[in-house]
Amino acid sequence: MKRLSRIALLGMLMSVLVAGCAGLGPKHVERDRIEYTLSMADSWKRQILLNVVRIRYVEPLSFIDVGEIVSAYSLETGGSAGSSFNLFSGAGDTALFDLGATAKYTDRPTITYRPLTGLAFFRGIMSPMPLLHVLMSIESGVSVEFLLRLGVRSINGLRNETITSTGYRAVDSRFVQAVKLLASLQSANALHVDRAISEPGAPPCLRLRFGSNNEDLVEAAQVKDLKGLLGLDPDTNSFVLGFGATANGDKTIMLQTYSLAQVLASVSGRVDMPEGDVASHRALPGMPTSEDDGLFREGMVRSSKIKPEEAFVSVQYRGNWFWVDDFDLRTKKVFSFIMLAFTLMDKGSQDSQLQLTVPTQ
Repeated sequence: MKRLSRIALLGMLMSVLVAGCAGLGPKHVERDRIEYTLSMADSWKRQILLNVVRIRYVEPLSFIDVGEIVSAYSLETGGSAGSSFNLFSGAGDTALFDLGATAKYTDRPTITYRPLTGLAFFRGIMSPMPLLHVLMSIESGVSVEFLLRLGVRSINGLRNETITSTGYRAVDSRFVQAVKLLASLQSANALHVDRAISEPGAPPCLRLRFGSNNEDLVEAAQVKDLKGLLGLDPDTNSFVLGFGATANGDKTIMLQTYSLAQVLASVSGRVDMPEGDVASHRALPGMPTSEDDGLFREGMVRSSKIKPEEAFVSVQYRGNWFWVDDFDLRTKKVFSFIMLAFTLMDKGSQDSQLQLTVPTQ
């Protein structure tokens, strides 16, 4: 009788373990999605910061993308039962009975890493950001000031700051003024990007429209000033948008976008480099920043020998720690824009066949 009860207990235990295995997948979906999302975001921030610092040391850009993540779970269960007795035992002897159960949980994610090389690297890092994606982001509510100051090189010939291998050219004050007027109009809901498709398969025609249903005197004055800065027709409120470095008539607004490499170089010029690295020519000198810039400033990225305690993102490189202060909202917004810019890039098909698949346990 005792033997039967113990066997029943073993069967009950095995049933509980099998039932737990049935609910293993659903229970991990929420946890895994959150943890992988946080891990991917932190990894991208650190990778961006690392490349920002490497630019100052004249190191080449290098990015590795995560191709896919496959998580596999398994729960192995087992049980055992046995008994023994002595044929020559006496009347008072009892048989020996063994009962056991085992369970083994395994989590084996497989992660595929894909280096950005070849055409994928050129499209994603070196090519100008697609004008369509940048402009449609304005209509979706992204700050026009951040989009234009960080992502646009010129508007109708008014130039943003220029960084080349031969030197640095400061931003045109008229460019800054035009961007501030556009930002003010966006806040007043008086700035809109209209998209029209003339025929199937053709690229959409984009137009920038000024004005709102309740236009006041201040808004009208801002539109007038903006048209004057950009050389636009004062009697027109809707202008064709195009890609180019110079103006093309008074009814067209021509914009030239940066590449991601140029955006990273702009931030790199504001890294607080370790003492002596610039003087010894190990690193490039920084870029000057005007006091009323409002977006860029020196020391956006800090450095020290000691690991920072409160950092938005940090990375160790060449024996020093580089980081963005978690209380520096402006620089955090800049890094968030760079992460957004990666998603705005039209990388096309992944032409690079190089990849590394790593099973982890």
